[in-house]
Amino acid sequence: MPLTLRPVAPADLPTLLPLMADFYQHFGYAHNPAAQQALVAKFVAHPEWGTLYLLDDDGRAMGYVALTYGFTFERGGRYALVDELYVTGAARSQGVGHAALLLLQQLARAAGLVALYLQTESYNASAQRLYESVGFVDDGRRNLAWLSGS
Repeated sequence: MPLTLRPVAPADLPTLLPLMADFYQHFGYAHNPAAQQALVAKFVAHPEWGTLYLLDDDGRAMGYVALTYGFTFERGGRYALVDELYVTGAARSQGVGHAALLLLQQLARAAGLVALYLQTESYNASAQRLYESVGFVDDGRRNLAWLSGS
């Protein structure tokens, strides 16, 4: 069976949360499991914020992706940010990420989104090549962030 994007339901949290912990560990990001669980439960309860998907291959979770929604006047409508894309170690370099991004693009078109945005660490050349291979381009902008500390 080909890869599918399966929206995360509350019953999927025992599958999703360890994948998220792996993602955070892989990149050395701070991670608080209890806070993450509460945040994910809140996010899933608010579909207007976005959607979490399991990367599903015949019932096996190969990773996950988080889409969050926004609006851009410049581009003329709603967009989504690929906030997190994680493929398990065993599934890397097997085309899972590539297939997931193509599926996300199909979903975006069907939903009438004007753009998908994503970010990657500046040192992650392999991720950059993957994103470029499915049509993502460097739009010449620089991401800046203000963090509220809350």
